[in-house]
Amino acid sequence: MLKMEKYRHVYYFCRLSKVIYKAVDFGEDRFMLCNFHGKWGKSLAVALAVSGLLVFAGCGNKQAQQKAAAVVPVKTMQVIKRDTPNVHEFTGFVEAQQEAKLTANVSGKITSKNFNGGDWVEAGQVLFTIDQRTYKANVLNAQAGLTAARTEYNRLNADAERYAKLYEQNAVSKQQYDLAVAQRDSARAQVAAQEAILENAQINMGDTDVKAPFSGRISTSDLAVGNYVAAGQTVLATMSNTNPVRIKFSMSENEYLQLSKAHSDSGAKALEDLKLVLSDGSVYTGAGVVDQVDREIGSGTGALTLKARFSNDNNMLMPGMFARLQANAGTIKNAMLIPQRAVKEMLYKKFVFTVGSDNKVDMKEVTLGARVGKLWLVESGLNGDETLVVEGIQKVNKGSEVKPAAMTEADLSNESKQ
Repeated sequence: MLKMEKYRHVYYFCRLSKVIYKAVDFGEDRFMLCNFHGKWGKSLAVALAVSGLLVFAGCGNKQAQQKAAAVVPVKTMQVIKRDTPNVHEFTGFVEAQQEAKLTANVSGKITSKNFNGGDWVEAGQVLFTIDQRTYKANVLNAQAGLTAARTEYNRLNADAERYAKLYEQNAVSKQQYDLAVAQRDSARAQVAAQEAILENAQINMGDTDVKAPFSGRISTSDLAVGNYVAAGQTVLATMSNTNPVRIKFSMSENEYLQLSKAHSDSGAKALEDLKLVLSDGSVYTGAGVVDQVDREIGSGTGALTLKARFSNDNNMLMPGMFARLQANAGTIKNAMLIPQRAVKEMLYKKFVFTVGSDNKVDMKEVTLGARVGKLWLVESGLNGDETLVVEGIQKVNKGSEVKPAAMTEADLSNESKQ
């Protein structure tokens, strides 16, 4: 009985663990382990007890680690509230007011090239000359044909006049008179045909000089004297007139409806007081005006294409340049702003994760306005007193428990510089 009392705690451990140990055969003696008779029973019971305690301790540590791992470390920021200019920004490209690809109307070898790439050329200036010899010969041949046709016409016209007098005197028959008149009329038609041939030859001769259709800047050209050009096929160079220029860009239907009614702080219409930001970040001098709006919303993109006109007196703007346009729709009082990277897009909707006082995450749908630097302008969906998850939004879901670390607007700029 004393031995049983000594190992009673091990006995209870076995029962609590619901472990049933079957008889162990040590030679001739058979006994139940939980009776703990003999030297081997005592040692084995103690070993099992220690092992069980370690198992329970391990399970407890694992649960604690899982609970600690469930708490996600994130960086958070309060919703910013301040008076904010409602500036809508769009990207686009510079286009020339006029642009033309120059092709020759006649075929032949280039005999002269009268410009350098990038030159400013005036309307009517001769840029290329194509071998004129064949076309000069065609003009001379047409002139000779016209002279012969006119001579023949004059002869037949005189005959017709004589036959008319003779017919009045009944000296020739009506048939003879009609024949003379018909020959004269045919000769007149032949003169007209030869005049057309001469005019066409003169046009071709004139087209051997390829002239600038308008004043503007001309592109570089790889064609040199001696190169053969095919009429209507070979592009000789490209010309463009870049004062003023136009910026082609697109915006959504909602943005167009808003901006077409909005005014800037100065009172000007939002679409008539555009700012142009160049690729190096500098702001172009002078405001732009939207002067072309496409006739329809793109069915595939849902966007509307517009063109804004900017003066280009210093020729700084060139076709193909990247540009950012800014349309000021006035100042919004006490506007709500959130970091751009705090927004998660799902199924064409925008969501943010908010953190409550219990460090639990909730998800809210928001409607966003214009970009303001690294922030979004919030039109609806928030009250303005929320704390948002800024970093770690990919690791959390609604109901997640987080360990928040506060950050400020200045931290956003500092991190982008690193």
